[in-house]
Amino acid sequence: MISRQSKQVNPCLNTNMKKLLFFISFCILPFLIGCTTRQPQEYGVFLGINGNEIDKLSQYRLVVIEPSEFSTEQIKALHSAGKTVYGYLNIGSIEKYRPYYNRFQGLVLSVYEDWPDEGWIDVASPEWQSFIIDELGKQYADMGFDGFFLDNADVYYNYPTEDIFRGLCKILGGLKKYNLKQVINGGDTFVSKCIEKDIALSLFDGINQETVFTAIDFENHSYKAQSEEVTGYFKEYLSKVNDYGLPVYLLEYGADKYLSSKINAYCAENGFHWYNAESLELQ
Repeated sequence: MISRQSKQVNPCLNTNMKKLLFFISFCILPFLIGCTTRQPQEYGVFLGINGNEIDKLSQYRLVVIEPSEFSTEQIKALHSAGKTVYGYLNIGSIEKYRPYYNRFQGLVLSVYEDWPDEGWIDVASPEWQSFIIDELGKQYADMGFDGFFLDNADVYYNYPTEDIFRGLCKILGGLKKYNLKQVINGGDTFVSKCIEKDIALSLFDGINQETVFTAIDFENHSYKAQSEEVTGYFKEYLSKVNDYGLPVYLLEYGADKYLSSKINAYCAENGFHWYNAESLELQ
């Protein structure tokens, strides 16, 4: 804010001096104030970047990244910058580009809707469980991550059998041996059952929910406001999660100024954190 005194320009000053003062007051000063008061954001999900783009994480305290795109040294650098770093770990499906795809393609249950290069995997398989826990889990833990960002527990929604439920529990329980925080991305059906059985707190430490207020239009490659019905469902679900004592994070896509203000108010009221991704690529 500019003080009253700075607006009282001496009438004896020449025109050029007035222009200079105007430029300083209305162009340079606000910019400098913005730089000095800019605060780091709490949370960001950046699965589409690699270690060469580490500067994109500078304004975030807690970041989620793809482990295969970063080195142990870069994780250490992020820690030195005061950041908490979670590594993405896909426990319920498998992408064709993963170097281990051929090894496990026989366990694929079906193609993942809207993601043709990805398939739901049989988490009841001891082979898959051992791979996630003892190979990928150990590799990522050794890299120095603070936690796992665990994706696609929604396999239980698509295949709601006791074997699939127990398989997910086995994976989560096995990963606990690394003493890292574990956040479930999505998986509301699985999470709700864990809460009902009162085992959630023994398996994971928080949840991230996508598209509570925004929706993805895959056909037109765009983003829009979520339907009131879906938003209402997720609000009820997240209230249950929050009441149970689990931290909540939101990941939204392309929220405009109006939607962002609504999400800010909702998260402030409930003590949640959220990230507004510019695109599905999370870059």
